Amino acid sequence: MRIRKQILSALSAGLLLTAAGLSTYSCVEPIDTSNRYTFVGNTVASYLEEHEDLFSEFIEILKRGGRFNLMKAYGTYTCFAPTNQAIERYLFEQDSIYQASLLPGSKKVIWTGITSPRFEDLTDSMCVVIAQTHIIPKDYLTTEMEGDVVPTMNLNDRYLTMSYGTDSLQHSILYVNDAEVIQGDEEVENGVVHVISSVMNPSSETVPTVIESMKFLSIFSEALEVTGLELKLQPYKDFDYAYGDRTTLTIYNNPGCPYPANRYYGFTAFVEPDSVYHAAGIYTMNDLYQQCKIWYPEATDPDFKSENNALYKYIAYHLLDRKLLYSRLVCYKIVCGSYFNSESVYLSRADRYDYFETMQGTLLKVIMPRSNGTRGVCDDGTERAFSESILLNYSKDATNMSDPFNSTCGKNGINVNIRIANPTDVSSDKEKYPNYKSEALNGTVHLIDHLLVYDEDVMTGHVLNEIIRIDFSSMVPEYTNNNIRWCDGQGITWAPGSGDYEFAIPPGYSDRIKLNAAETRLYYLSPHNSWTNYMGDECMCLSSADISYRLPHVPAGTYEIRLGYQGMTNRGITQFYFDDEICGIPVDMRLDAQNNPRIGWVEDTRTDDNGVINDKQMKNRGYLKGSTQYYAYGHLARHEPSVIRLVLTTKFLEDGDHWFRAKNVNENDDGLDQFMHDYIEFVPVGWMRREDISLDEKRK
Repeated sequence: MRIRKQILSALSAGLLLTAAGLSTYSCVEPIDTSNRYTFVGNTVASYLEEHEDLFSEFIEILKRGGRFNLMKAYGTYTCFAPTNQAIERYLFEQDSIYQASLLPGSKKVIWTGITSPRFEDLTDSMCVVIAQTHIIPKDYLTTEMEGDVVPTMNLNDRYLTMSYGTDSLQHSILYVNDAEVIQGDEEVENGVVHVISSVMNPSSETVPTVIESMKFLSIFSEALEVTGLELKLQPYKDFDYAYGDRTTLTIYNNPGCPYPANRYYGFTAFVEPDSVYHAAGIYTMNDLYQQCKIWYPEATDPDFKSENNALYKYIAYHLLDRKLLYSRLVCYKIVCGSYFNSESVYLSRADRYDYFETMQGTLLKVIMPRSNGTRGVCDDGTERAFSESILLNYSKDATNMSDPFNSTCGKNGINVNIRIANPTDVSSDKEKYPNYKSEALNGTVHLIDHLLVYDEDVMTGHVLNEIIRIDFSSMVPEYTNNNIRWCDGQGITWAPGSGDYEFAIPPGYSDRIKLNAAETRLYYLSPHNSWTNYMGDECMCLSSADISYRLPHVPAGTYEIRLGYQGMTNRGITQFYFDDEICGIPVDMRLDAQNNPRIGWVEDTRTDDNGVINDKQMKNRGYLKGSTQYYAYGHLARHEPSVIRLVLTTKFLEDGDHWFRAKNVNENDDGLDQFMHDYIEFVPVGWMRREDISLDEKRK
């Protein structure tokens, strides 16, 4: 079966270029899809070949890129197919950018991978990149693509962004990586084809280059350059990584467990547009530097490239060593195949948050405060609720209730409750944010609505004066950068019969982890709805388990430090250490709390005071019940006796690195004893002693 002639005519007419290659694409009259039917017997490849007059250049790219035979093969794929005219326009535009960067006066050469507007000059290597950019190893109809990214990575291990708009007739438009889908949902035997109006740019631009390309980010871009921090945002991939095609034993000693396929680097930049600086009276980079000296009075080195320079500290606080898409900033509406849906694990009104160490070496809090329905008007004039927003350094008690999205705190009026703009909202405002791009080769750029400053008093007194719960998977940037954390399982060969998404983590994969014995094996198990874990996932260590983690930097102070885990019979007996100091006696992690008198867990409903006295009894023994914010086996984690929080130590933490170590000391270990570790908590002792904190808050 073939596309109707009038559809082909409409597509061709709508994408026709002028001879100079400069005309823009005009909207195509929406196509009546009421009588669309499946191309029985066609594959993606044969569908494209049947319409070679429209797709001949893309077919050639697929062939030279080594992916055309894949489009003939059995499987399920989504192919975004650019037309010949779209490819010709792409080559012209990318070559123009490159040639302009070679002219005298240009600050730097912009390498686009395209050095000629002629199709015959396109290199094989660029054909590989372009081909893999337009293929996803899972089939998605447009009706299944919701949110801001397509749920599965493409063959370049990159997520494709989505945004939405309307044409002059108020018909809905879907954009994928800024390419308009002009003919969607052509179903074939091995997937689905979507015709797009332009090539999805397989950008080779790193985060600093993407920031520089957006002229409305000029102040931040200049500061990023003069501080030298742009150089730290250049790495893309560890080309010496040698485990990508290897497998090893699973946690149950079955063969076939994959190692991560790659070791990519990734970065996130939270960036204020120039308009935010202007609103604060800052119009030049020097204006910003003068203000930074007020925010960071102890940073007195005049050298912008010094870590003890005020401008350097300010910019470094905006940067993370992991790539975080908007949809992955917090654990909200995350779906991993058929195994995990975050909304089945969390209470609907439970706050979703995470904490990340910045390149300043200090902590940044990211949160969607689902429990707080406070509403206010944002910088773009839109009224929003806190519960619908993702915020940086949120503080409920420092919120200005009359204008909650413009809240400040401390003697210097430091902004809290800073909103991260939704990329879909930003991309729709092309007048204010022309040429907006959120994705780079090695990272993501997020726009924020207020100045982001680290202030120790504000953080310790307000933002971080709480239970700081950090998932172990969040401590390791490589898990996020390499689609290990929250993996959807697509394109990966899992161990036969494993029943879950299980990665073996090789030695040296992250500088946040040390395997202290040659035989120690570390695993990351992707989220599962049927487990009892915070954020759904877990980390596991076996074979004379002896592992250390470099912990995120919390502000200096005294903390009670806790470990979250699940007690099961296949665990081990573990000795814990903090900064090489022994934390108490070894802990038998094989026992659940209900059947272990050393813990003494009693269900709240079996007490006369809703478990208040039992909480104190357990705490005296060094334990706490699980959290009230997520489910375990269908009920709250607090009501599940196998979910345990162990008090490791109470200690004053100075600035700098701190290490947590766990070593299996079970003399009868057969190599299969599991050290399961879910999360770690830092709880300021002053917060625990506050009588104004409710019982419900302390049980979170």
